[in-house]
Amino acid sequence: PLAYVLLAAFFKDPLRLSSGVTLGGLEEAYTSTTMYRVLGESIVLAAAVGVIYTAIGTYLAWTTSRVRLCGARARDILIVAPMFLTPFVTTIAWVWLATPGTGVLNKALSAIHVPSVLQPDVLSTGGIIFVLVTYSVPYAYLFVGGAMQRADGSLEEASRLCGRGNGYTALRVLLPMLRGALLSSALFIAILTLGEFAVPAVLDQRGAFTPFAVYLYDAVSGYQQNLPLAAALSSELMIVCLVGLYFYRRSVRATQRFISVSGRRGASSPVTLSSRWSAVVIWIATTIYAFVTLVIPLVSLILMSLTSYFAPSLSAMKFSFSNLWRAVWTNEVRTATVHTVELAIVVPLAATALGFGIVYLSERLKLRGAGPLSYLGSLPIAVPGIVMGVGLFFIYVRTPLYATLPLLALGFVAAYVTHAIRLVGNGFHQIDPALEEASRICGASRGRTFVRVLAPLLRPSLLSAMVLI
Repeated sequence: PLAYVLLAAFFKDPLRLSSGVTLGGLEEAYTSTTMYRVLGESIVLAAAVGVIYTAIGTYLAWTTSRVRLCGARARDILIVAPMFLTPFVTTIAWVWLATPGTGVLNKALSAIHVPSVLQPDVLSTGGIIFVLVTYSVPYAYLFVGGAMQRADGSLEEASRLCGRGNGYTALRVLLPMLRGALLSSALFIAILTLGEFAVPAVLDQRGAFTPFAVYLYDAVSGYQQNLPLAAALSSELMIVCLVGLYFYRRSVRATQRFISVSGRRGASSPVTLSSRWSAVVIWIATTIYAFVTLVIPLVSLILMSLTSYFAPSLSAMKFSFSNLWRAVWTNEVRTATVHTVELAIVVPLAATALGFGIVYLSERLKLRGAGPLSYLGSLPIAVPGIVMGVGLFFIYVRTPLYATLPLLALGFVAAYVTHAIRLVGNGFHQIDPALEEASRICGASRGRTFVRVLAPLLRPSLLSAMVLI
């Protein structure tokens, strides 16, 4: 599909390759100063989102796996739960809550004479970044948390025995061991932000900042459809992704520097905070995070579903269960729910298995051609889902697979296998191959070595990949 989309940039009608060759789309995409400016601004925004939210996710992961806190399991659920609300749904909730002049929160603040300058404004660049936190931080938490759980705790214990504090130990000992996971998290979130068009399209109503992905979406599904231009813009995103992927692989190519799971692995003992107030502050911060990213949007969506019309305030709402009953008893909704559950089971299993196979071939067996296969598996993340859908449409529109559930599963696996490659790859970078070699020397087959050695060590990464997908 991606190859066909790139090929479509050279033809007037992508559905008919005999329609003639044109360079109009490539010329508009690669010679326009406006497009380069928008792409540069989008890259800056994506890089900022990737770095900031990876830092937040790393801190949350450290306080969960390295600090002795009561209710650590419940805290883990609170941190990950916001990712189960899709960005578009969360955006709808915040538009109802924080639109200047008409939002529920804004009206409530105006009633108590709070200046408009101090009121939330979700229809802005800051609002776009704020909404993106609802799913970026859980991703960073999963990326870094799985690697942190496998890190050798004896190195941190040695640092503390030498008189170093928790902060110094985390910055100078733990974080260097997590370099692969940190870079992978920042790269993944940055590319995910580059391809996100639903949130900016809804929140950028003033035109102050229109990300690159919105231009691409308009070229595909706008009033004046321009598929050659969409293909050319997609190629620019792919180039940016490949450059970032190249520097990532260059940074972690000496994987021996990041090995923290070996035959001499030491157990990690959680540190005890010097003051109870520190634990209270951590829990308060976690509660605020969960309340802002999960509770408020979820309650807003529930209230919106129980109203007959879009009300600007709580007092103006007229509650009714008619919308919910129509949704529950509609055959289309029930069928869609069943299909969604089927895809939610099949796609993570297939994508994680495929991602593990690609990483195992390239990282352990070192087979010729496995490196390019890893690059190929990482390409889909550089392309927005709408472009992948257009490519699948071009290829399968004349086949029996068109408009079927297997085609949806195929598209999702192709789009999400790169997530499995990154997460499972981080796990492999931390596991010493000597463990597998020792198992083989003792007479175990590759299959038994995987079941008894690799699988237990990779379990956090495999589970994180399946949950993420």
